[in-house]
Amino acid sequence: MINYISKAAFKKSPHFGRLSFGNLINYSPNLLLWGGAWAASIAVFTEGWPLFQDAFYKKIPYFGQHWIVEIPPEDKQH
Repeated sequence: MINYISKAAFKKSPHFGRLSFGNLINYSPNLLLWGGAWAASIAVFTEGWPLFQDAFYKKIPYFGQHWIVEIPPEDKQH
């Protein structure tokens, strides 16, 4: 005897536009690469700004000493 299905069984997956969980998993290596490149470019372009140096860069545990400038007493103008 043959069993027939009266209608197709579909399961609707949650999505946001064309982006679903499966697509997000597939795109995650690209997103991590481009996100890292974006963060590195922001760091390169803001490295010389005193506002960013005081707010972010001087507080980095090991590398923060690079942005702290100590002028010897003999080089200071009076």
